[in-house]
Amino acid sequence: MAAPTLLNYGPGNIDETLTLAMSNMIPGIKENIFNDNTALGWLYSTAKDRKRGGASLSHGIHYAKSTSGGSYSRYGQMDVTPQDNLTRDQWPWKQYYYTVSIDGFTERIAGKGEWAIEDALQEKRDEAENSLKDTLEIDIFKASPGTDDLRSLPNIVLASGTEGQINGTTNGWWQSAVVTGGSWASGVGRTQLTNLCNTVSKRLPVGPAEVLISDQTSVEAYEGTVVSQYRYTTNKADLGLTKLLFKEIPWIWSVQATSGVIYALHSNALKFYVNSDTDFMFTGFTKPANQDAKVGQILFAAALTTCVRRKLGRSNSNVA
Repeated sequence: MAAPTLLNYGPGNIDETLTLAMSNMIPGIKENIFNDNTALGWLYSTAKDRKRGGASLSHGIHYAKSTSGGSYSRYGQMDVTPQDNLTRDQWPWKQYYYTVSIDGFTERIAGKGEWAIEDALQEKRDEAENSLKDTLEIDIFKASPGTDDLRSLPNIVLASGTEGQINGTTNGWWQSAVVTGGSWASGVGRTQLTNLCNTVSKRLPVGPAEVLISDQTSVEAYEGTVVSQYRYTTNKADLGLTKLLFKEIPWIWSVQATSGVIYALHSNALKFYVNSDTDFMFTGFTKPANQDAKVGQILFAAALTTCVRRKLGRSNSNVA
């Protein structure tokens, strides 16, 4: 990295005003890059579960009803066929990192003394953490996750495909509810989303979806159909952007969300397991032998999983 670029001084660059008065350096760094990560916020506040250790994560899965039962009369024979309706899924941990580095000269002149404006090391750590959060939000909605990426909503909330090492294409009990929504302007979008929410609600564990997450355009398409009737919730629940309600379900949007797709999620079905020893953990700094600098990493390990895939839903909406 090159040396810092200094302002040009001397006649023609600095007049008497700038000679006699310094700039008023307003405290704080004003953010111009990062967005509000609403999906990650919901996962952290509602669906997060901290786990320690284990080579992978696995849920016990009940996938079929017992067939050894029915009505009988007096000495009628009973079906005693043994039942084996249990299996397991498996989810590997996914690891992330962002590097924090600072050269010794910058740390010495910008990290202490009367001319230091901000805590240089803290600002670099904040930047790395916010960059990591942005990456996680992007990966939550990634259409084709990489080998080392989190599994994403577009892949987990689907009526086909293998997730958690269980084939959802050949096993109907491992398929999310999926509907194809129509135009909100014609009312079809509302009808399809109502059907989706009702379908998800009737499936165990009992209860409606806890949140709807979509892109901004889908929220605005719905909002445009209810104009004078819409209601907003009064708190943010650490999620960020204001939530609209649909069938009493909070509806939030993410800048990274899948275009034209509305996800219906429940925290008893979608689990965000975070490794308790690697939850935005800072490794501490090490100093290379041949540099006046130090380097450290912020580490994160998690798995976005489902244990009841059929309790999740999506509407592929047409907002036009």
